[in-house]
Amino acid sequence: MRRFRYDYALTLRFSAPISRHSFLLRFWPGGDETQQLWGRELSSAPESALPLTADAFGNACGHIEAEHQQLILRAHGEALLRGGRLRAADCPAWCRLTTPLTHADGALADLARGLPADSLDCALEASRRIHAHVEYRRGATDDRTSAAEAFQLGAGVCQDFAHMLLAILRARSIPARYVAGLIPGEGETHAWVELYDGAGFVGVDPTQLRPTDDGYLRVNVGRDSRDCAINRGMFTGMAQQTMEVCARMVEI
Repeated sequence: MRRFRYDYALTLRFSAPISRHSFLLRFWPGGDETQQLWGRELSSAPESALPLTADAFGNACGHIEAEHQQLILRAHGEALLRGGRLRAADCPAWCRLTTPLTHADGALADLARGLPADSLDCALEASRRIHAHVEYRRGATDDRTSAAEAFQLGAGVCQDFAHMLLAILRARSIPARYVAGLIPGEGETHAWVELYDGAGFVGVDPTQLRPTDDGYLRVNVGRDSRDCAINRGMFTGMAQQTMEVCARMVEI
């Protein structure tokens, strides 16, 4: 069991004033038996009430609509993390669904053959097989790159490793979900996978080749990275946008 302080800060700057900026910030970690949250705050400048709603996967979302030339959003709080299985009596049907980003083509389907029957052992061995073919490389992929494309390219980041593992697990009829969250020592969000083993959800980090533990803060879950996007927005106006993001989790 470990205690952390987390902070997510997003700054958007525009070359000219914009109006009708509809912006979604999906950064409000939920509490459960594996993570206890307190002191959670969500703020913005210009100030907004940021009403919280829930998306189709149960993730909390804050929405802002304003006219401005700069927008600063910050979410922070503290978390007590226990790790381990998140008990659940059943599994949502969408955890079994293949998406365009998590489709197992011929090469990934071949990789899924001969894996252990146990779901956790299967996920860990699949992660090892992925690492034998794919290297961690920034800038090689983007948010539109599918699992099959990253595998063929032989490069990707945590998002791609999670997509590839999801593709293999779902090809093996093991329900699983994409997770976006934080781990210590990184200045950005991280991605991993939680599989359903019949009694609950168990986390596996395919990027770091290990089961998740009490150093992983779950923020959003979904079928793939598109369901878990931390921020997304649209605006009216002729302006160029720049974005700065800082995400961190520090043990206290």
